[in-house]
Amino acid sequence: MLLAGLAIFAGLAFGDENSVTQSPAPQQEGKGPLWSVDLNSDYTLGSKIIKSGDFGSQAVSHYQIEVLRDIHLFDKYYFQFGVDSERFDFSRSNTIYPSSISSVAAEFAISYWTGDDYYQLLKFEPGVYYTRDDITAKSLDVPIRAVAGFKVHDNLHLVLGLDLDPFEQEWAIPICGFNWKINEQYNFRAVFPQPRFSYTPSKQLEFFLAADLVGGGYRNGPTDDRRTNNALLNYSEYRAASGVNYNPQKGLSFEMTAGWSVERRFDYFRAGPDDTAKGAPYIKLDISIDL
Repeated sequence: MLLAGLAIFAGLAFGDENSVTQSPAPQQEGKGPLWSVDLNSDYTLGSKIIKSGDFGSQAVSHYQIEVLRDIHLFDKYYFQFGVDSERFDFSRSNTIYPSSISSVAAEFAISYWTGDDYYQLLKFEPGVYYTRDDITAKSLDVPIRAVAGFKVHDNLHLVLGLDLDPFEQEWAIPICGFNWKINEQYNFRAVFPQPRFSYTPSKQLEFFLAADLVGGGYRNGPTDDRRTNNALLNYSEYRAASGVNYNPQKGLSFEMTAGWSVERRFDYFRAGPDDTAKGAPYIKLDISIDL
């Protein structure tokens, strides 16, 4: 039943979606690319942390690279495995606010190939999730994500799923939303954590409005503060933006985004503190390559 639900989700909820983040490279008819590579970088301008105004303005640089090998299983199902590395660098730091937040994880996924994109249905990311460049045995974590979908009407599909992460305060987060293909040019994907409204005037070009949530759960490094010393930290950044996606050829896409970081949050949920930063502008570049 789960596999059937996943097939419905991938084949129907996303099969007609015009939003493209990973375009396929030239390949055999009906087959997906052998490799999927995604690189993105963004920069959030400085803003003050509300409870620590004297600390000054803190800016954030964010980098992420994901490299996956795609192995055909049967029909349109693929097994993907590879590595995902992510890092946040902060312009100011102290005992409470780390200088960096990083993760290096293996990635294993069962995915559905729509003919244009891979959509991950079940994903495991065992790895180390740490701050201050301090990796210990306590940094090991295994986030898991599972999704399924159900057809409501020909162009409307309900999306359901679950995010599991032992390092998060809410270690199980339900996923609920819908994908509505309004017509051949407009699509509205209202699914957490990346809702997106798209206008696609051609196969090469897409304009969109989107929201985004980045961050996650991490093991903080050693500090002189008993509240934060080796504690679990939930870092999150909520953002809203507009952008453009350009696909000059099969297997290559460039996406530029500019918008507003609504809130950044450092939450040591087991012992405190829980601090938020004021909003600030941000810009982002994403490059996707399929081989």
